[in-house]
Amino acid sequence: MYIQIPIKTEVIEKNDDICCRGELVDGKIIIEMDVQKRDYKKLLGLGRGKEVKWINERIIDVEEVSSFTWPIIYRITTADGYYQKNGERIYFTPEIKGLSTQKKVTDAVVRLAVFLSIIVGLGCRKASWLMEVLFQVATSKSAISRWIDDVACELPSPEEMVKLLNKQKEITEGHLDELFPLGTNNCLLVLRDEHGRIVAAKEVENRDEESVVPFLEWIKGLGIKITTFYTDQWKAYQNAIEKVYPEANLQLDYFHILQNIWRHVWREFTSYRKTVKERAEKSKTKWYAEDLKELAAQLWKNRYLFFKSEANLTKEEREKMLEIINTNTKVSFIRGFLQNVWSVFKDSTNEKEAAEKLEQLKQYAYQQDQKSGFGKSIAFLEDHFKNMTTFLRVAQVKRNSLAETGMRVLRRLERNHDGFRSDQARQNALKIYQAVMYLGWSIHDPPNFKQS
Repeated sequence: MYIQIPIKTEVIEKNDDICCRGELVDGKIIIEMDVQKRDYKKLLGLGRGKEVKWINERIIDVEEVSSFTWPIIYRITTADGYYQKNGERIYFTPEIKGLSTQKKVTDAVVRLAVFLSIIVGLGCRKASWLMEVLFQVATSKSAISRWIDDVACELPSPEEMVKLLNKQKEITEGHLDELFPLGTNNCLLVLRDEHGRIVAAKEVENRDEESVVPFLEWIKGLGIKITTFYTDQWKAYQNAIEKVYPEANLQLDYFHILQNIWRHVWREFTSYRKTVKERAEKSKTKWYAEDLKELAAQLWKNRYLFFKSEANLTKEEREKMLEIINTNTKVSFIRGFLQNVWSVFKDSTNEKEAAEKLEQLKQYAYQQDQKSGFGKSIAFLEDHFKNMTTFLRVAQVKRNSLAETGMRVLRRLERNHDGFRSDQARQNALKIYQAVMYLGWSIHDPPNFKQS
């Protein structure tokens, strides 16, 4: 059966004047193009009697993305053109829009490979494999890596990207956090905005005030007027923000607050379980030893339930947790302590109420040693109380930060690229991610940022 259907691609639409014919040959769709068919005399504005002549004719095959069973190949006849002007030969090389005769692939192939590698998060090796399996394009991991660098070079600088993002949607919030890249001891400072966009990332040697201040000064120098920062409790961040953005509000991220407290309480929980297990091993009363062993097993099996909020517990989980805490005073105390911590942030409508709930927490744990995990948790809350409760004092300030989602994006990019070999490779990947996810860069219709 023979069915004739038209084929339309980006390259064909942009170069329909040089298309000759297409046919299926040896399991490949061959589309022939000849640059010498283009009216260069008109394009170059040559007068009457002037002619374009050609030398060094050659044929080049260029791969295209194919959704067919067969690969699509553009078989291009090209040459070097010249014409006479004022008695001299003027040479030129014909341009074919939408492809590269040097890379021997179309622009769509390059952009698809970059999409799969960076945006889909496959990395160069898997993207290379998928390109061949699904799109009939045979390319290598190293070629895709080079294409990523080439595409990134065509995009604006990191400074211009920040300005473009701010022009698109004004940046007034800075969600600041850090990432420690694979294979290096350095720190990557990452800034995300209230719109969920990764604004900038900069690698520094140390996570100290001397390194954070220049990063914030660089951001401020680009015209970014941040009124609220969200960070963890790292003192260097607070000091740097006060120096560079002295009028900005500072809110400690709720996730990091709980993470710090949960870490202390977790040690108390595991220490208690270890004690129960040791008592079971030392007990000479068989039934008592068995009871203690069963308790230790149940505590470990259900260890995460005691740290889950009520809203996240299923009915079965809640019943199991209550079964344990109703018969065990230590675990009951731990659960009650955590519920009092949650209450400080979830049940308070203003700073005064939060202070009262913190006092209730202190009363609840008044018998606990200050050096215990409970004492350290309370000391942590007291030390950072002002910046933890900014959301209760200042309108528009939220309790949670968006920084962690930015960390996950960058970590995914890093792991799927087997760790970036350099900070420049990471910056290239980030620019492409920003261009696609935030600024409308696409496979078939990428914007011209130079005209933005």
